[in-house]
Amino acid sequence: MDGGFFLAQLDFFPAMDYDHMQEQEVTETIVQHPVHVRPRRLPLPRVFRQRLVLEHMSDRKIVDDYRLTRTAIYQLYHEIRDDIDPTTHRSHAVPGLAKLLTVLQFLATGTFQHVLGGNSGVDQATVSRHLSQVLHALKKCVRQHIAFPTGEEEQRRVKQDFYKIARLPNVLGAIDCTHVALTPPADREMQYRNRKMGHSLNVQVVCDANLRIRDVVTRFPGSCHDSYILSNSALGRKFAEGQIQNGWLLGDAGYGSKTWLLTPLAVPRSDAEKRYNEAHIATRCTIERTFGVLKSRFRCLHISGGSLQYSPEKVADIVLVCCMLHNIALKHHLDIDIVVPPEVDIASSDRGTDASKGNAVRRKVIHDFFSEPRHP
Repeated sequence: MDGGFFLAQLDFFPAMDYDHMQEQEVTETIVQHPVHVRPRRLPLPRVFRQRLVLEHMSDRKIVDDYRLTRTAIYQLYHEIRDDIDPTTHRSHAVPGLAKLLTVLQFLATGTFQHVLGGNSGVDQATVSRHLSQVLHALKKCVRQHIAFPTGEEEQRRVKQDFYKIARLPNVLGAIDCTHVALTPPADREMQYRNRKMGHSLNVQVVCDANLRIRDVVTRFPGSCHDSYILSNSALGRKFAEGQIQNGWLLGDAGYGSKTWLLTPLAVPRSDAEKRYNEAHIATRCTIERTFGVLKSRFRCLHISGGSLQYSPEKVADIVLVCCMLHNIALKHHLDIDIVVPPEVDIASSDRGTDASKGNAVRRKVIHDFFSEPRHP
């Protein structure tokens, strides 16, 4: 038989499954392709999650989530909008108000960033960038909302408010320090270890009788003593140099007695000294209440939320901004009814170069104002 005729007959043999043979050849061809050759992927469409819209929220929820009223948030946004608004509206840029709301919710709740991102419609990395940007913008407004009284009329009002509490005269502010927990840098761990063996910033605050913060220092680590922070603060130097006169600060016994700083007596003996101590404690209680309201309003500062996982510099900015927002909340009458028992410490600590002069001033105050019982 002719070979060519046989092949031709084989090609058209009716019992052969030609379709199956073609599929097998195609499969073998694909398998033999190099591994690095892959089919082209089609681009996926971008998905934008819903952003925060303040107009869709009730007044009660706004206060619960952000610790400020709707009006206060809009006023604050207009103060910093030039620093946080996007430079373009392309690519669905995050609005400046949404950035501010995300940061306010973090300060109010202390929630993790990935949780905030889910609530705000952005991812965790975006929340981190917004936090730094908004904190930097808010820091520029601090001097407008936190200021120590310097004018005569303003000082007179502050003294009158303090005098109404327990009839202690010429008081310009109550001073104390509070600790804000943080995770310390590995190379400076000992600097931030406080007396309770935790790690923190030691924050100095001066408030008035209405719990308004008048001065704050946030740059010192937890290992620094309260009196050391006062001596190295701008407010302490102004009092020591006589730039602020005709008034006193009230501090606990952790501070040394000075001509401009009244501290309680360690062992009161006479009735006048006991009345002075009672008035001192009742008046200085305002700073303890301020700490209680501040940390209850902004849970990121409270120890129950754990330590802040940021650098000490950023933690200092967070504390400073929270103090400013606290004053804004008071301005809009957002009080929180929290009664914190004062940490009364009347241990003897009259030390320092001004101790004798400070004791003399304190004795004069006791003699002039508490030597005889005062009736309302």
